[in-house]
Amino acid sequence: MHPILSRSIRPFAEEIAIVSLAEAQVSPDSEQRRWSGQQVVEHLILSLHQTKEELNKRLKSKNPPAYSGTVLQRFIKSQLLWLGSMPDGIPATHSLYPHRPAPQDGPALAARLLAEAEEVSRLLAECRIVFGLRPCGNHSIYGPLRVEEWRSYHAVHCRHHLLQFKRAIEFARKHPESPVQPDADIAAASAGADVE
Repeated sequence: MHPILSRSIRPFAEEIAIVSLAEAQVSPDSEQRRWSGQQVVEHLILSLHQTKEELNKRLKSKNPPAYSGTVLQRFIKSQLLWLGSMPDGIPATHSLYPHRPAPQDGPALAARLLAEAEEVSRLLAECRIVFGLRPCGNHSIYGPLRVEEWRSYHAVHCRHHLLQFKRAIEFARKHPESPVQPDADIAAASAGADVE
């Protein structure tokens, strides 16, 4: 895995790997407007998977994105790249909501996260050869991204959700009697509560 991705994703995977099945399922509030630890990880996996699909599509066509992005996309991309942060308060897109995940423990979730990150890292190396310094794919919020921008996005995204994950697990450990996250679509209940 590329060092930029590895520095954020591997430590997060180590945090995930020590979580039990029960701890991973507990939502930090009784209304379940906040994601469980597993849902936070599923969100990151979905984001990596979505990137993988976009990069595969671009590699197959050999065509970079045709536009340069909107003014707003360029502005928030500068926050990502120069400040190393993501804006708070933006709800995750529907495609990145962790709908009905099959319950898994920390080791299984960590392995899945690492596998997706390794595949994205491999595809980005391939994109460097094919696209050079040109954008190699579109992100739904940030617009066209180059290889190094994709790496930065996933590294920052991982760090952005680390505290959220730690809080969910800390809550689960302090309240083992709390009900687990239901096997139901929580998008409506959590709209606006968890952000990308």
